[in-house]
Amino acid sequence: MELNWRWAFFFVIISNGIVFLFSIWQIISDRYYVSVLIILYSSLFFSLAFLFLFHHFSSSEDIVRSFKKTLKGGLYHFKCPHCHGIFAIKESMYIDKKSVIMTCPDCGRLARIPPMPPVIKAVIPTKKSGNVRFQCQRCGESIKVWAEGTMIHPTLKVFSCPFCGSEKPLKRF
Repeated sequence: MELNWRWAFFFVIISNGIVFLFSIWQIISDRYYVSVLIILYSSLFFSLAFLFLFHHFSSSEDIVRSFKKTLKGGLYHFKCPHCHGIFAIKESMYIDKKSVIMTCPDCGRLARIPPMPPVIKAVIPTKKSGNVRFQCQRCGESIKVWAEGTMIHPTLKVFSCPFCGSEKPLKRF
């Protein structure tokens, strides 16, 4: 079952506002329902904690899934979670600081490379495509992307900089 997190958090916030107004009404009217307030605030606290923890642990199955880093080669090699194609990236200043959102050079689907990608073992094809160079307009970081064993997908785009984290798409050269 897919839970819309924004609506769930919105419901908890609205419920919290209603309980707060009930608390103010109690103070103004000199009626004290302390046990009711304790139950209401406790239930709101536990529901918010449940939503936060459940959302945190289920975030590994994001809509934008992560590419996985492979072991071999002098370049950074990654495997697409959608098509299982392998591609390579060479950065100029990259120091594993920021995640990179980009399209797969093989299938063109959107995914992200986390700052510390999980390492997997894979056989890297010897045939490479030509490389495509991208440059960040904010910090000047440039990266080159190769598709391993296939041609580069025509819609290849890089949407965030691996060095400064800028979410402005990198310019293709």
